[in-house]
Amino acid sequence: MPVFLPLCAFRQGLLPAVCSSCAWWQTTGRERLSSETAGEKRRDWVTSLEGVWGSPGILLQGDGPDGAEVLGSIDFAPANALPRLRTLPFISLPAGSAFIFCLRLEPEQSRHQERRLLHKALAELKARSANEAYALAGSFAESAAPDTVQERGCGLLSSDLLSANGFEQVMDNGGMVLMRADLRGLLSFIGQAKTVVKRVLRNEPTPSPAAWTRRGTS
Repeated sequence: MPVFLPLCAFRQGLLPAVCSSCAWWQTTGRERLSSETAGEKRRDWVTSLEGVWGSPGILLQGDGPDGAEVLGSIDFAPANALPRLRTLPFISLPAGSAFIFCLRLEPEQSRHQERRLLHKALAELKARSANEAYALAGSFAESAAPDTVQERGCGLLSSDLLSANGFEQVMDNGGMVLMRADLRGLLSFIGQAKTVVKRVLRNEPTPSPAAWTRRGTS
């Protein structure tokens, strides 16, 4: 049965190489970093953040033909902890707010797993006393996308997914849409949404919260 695990520093290697060696959100500038340098910067950022705030992401792990494998992941962090976010053409996000990015799911997985990952992330942010969660939806234009992250549109979530799960548009800037969810009414909303998802999945059990630990421990 799939379980949720914190995406802490020692689990970065479970991500696809293109993700574990990417530090676009954790850095600034237009310089392309080598995979080794980016991977080190990413691990250093995760290690520093999880020591004071908790693991900045979630893995969805399940059974594969060769044993346990990662089925998907989602990243999140305090908005003020992401250097790249401060360089994008949007309003300054409120102190204490969180930012969600890089929701990834293996192609063969049901799209309902995407919603479950998002719900788990929102619930975890609520537990960490965040009142608001933000995310970017849309796609980057290639003419304004000099680096590989922007070219792939990594880090951007589906606007349909966000809208269907409590997010509202805040600002549109050239195809990138900043969206916001008020986490203060989150619990009742997620409870209703989970009921719908379970019906669609024919009452497939929700991954056990016992798999989650704080501060990146297993």
